[in-house]
Amino acid sequence: MSSVAYQASRNRSLIWVMLAALTLAACGGSGGRAVVVDRSYENQTQTAAVTGGYVVRRGDTVYGVAQKHAVSTRALIDWNKLHPPYLLVPGQTLRLPQRRTYTVQRGDSVYAISRQFKVDMTTLVRLNNIPQPYTIHVGQSLQLPANAAPEEQVASRPPATSEPRPAEPARQATASSTTASPISKPAAPTRVVTVPRPPARAGNGFVWPVEGRVISSFGSKTGGRHNDGMNIAAPRGAPVRAAENGVVAYAGKEIRGFGNLLLIKHDGGLITAYAHADSLLVNRGDVVTRGQVIAKVGKSGDVDSPQLHFEVRRGTKAVNPSQFLPS
Repeated sequence: MSSVAYQASRNRSLIWVMLAALTLAACGGSGGRAVVVDRSYENQTQTAAVTGGYVVRRGDTVYGVAQKHAVSTRALIDWNKLHPPYLLVPGQTLRLPQRRTYTVQRGDSVYAISRQFKVDMTTLVRLNNIPQPYTIHVGQSLQLPANAAPEEQVASRPPATSEPRPAEPARQATASSTTASPISKPAAPTRVVTVPRPPARAGNGFVWPVEGRVISSFGSKTGGRHNDGMNIAAPRGAPVRAAENGVVAYAGKEIRGFGNLLLIKHDGGLITAYAHADSLLVNRGDVVTRGQVIAKVGKSGDVDSPQLHFEVRRGTKAVNPSQFLPS
């Protein structure tokens, strides 16, 4: 799959998703003949509802069905193994992704929960209407996106503490594990990395994060897809630069599809994202300066050629990067 087609067909969002609906025109009769409309599928609606499905009606789109049933478009596509351009046929039965909930535990954060269930943090925030600074409380019930990892794929966690613990190899446990052998040496405490306040911006706009060719611009694409940023083709290993002074809010590869990803928070509420890197040269909490090399171009994540996916966000809303970049 080409990188451009990937951007057009994949649900983008660090995540971070805005989709346009597909419009299907109804077919009309011609030559004065009566138009015969097959409505036999309407009799299947009740049966499908009982079995947790939905029978497609005339004029339905993937986006519309997802919105109607409060599920993500990506999850609906994945559950039904749909393929571009995602056209639906009246009478077709769709499986509806099952929604789940999670009860917040002591020490949880929105980010930690998103990593635990392998979902985009922004989707989790939007689904539960969590306002900034995204504070959650013990005992709070959160709705999980339909594409959240099944329980059997979620690694069991040790009891939450006030500080995060480093990842450990999985260990077997039983109901009688309270009598397990003592640990010979306690683990060293983990240093909590805090994110400082972003420094003042150096200019009015941004510098280009990489030298290359734009292969997918911001906005709607064919098939009802949407690119929340832009994709710039560049040689593997080419330097990726910070678009403006800021502080690294995230550095990792846990968000599905984006590969090695950086999120940089800037003064004034803007956030820039740099995805598909070959390597990351800065860490969470680092203060970076405008033009500083922060990563190397690569093709990690769901792309098949070296490129940088670059996004600009104001809060959780994606904005067109072109309005900040020199022409």
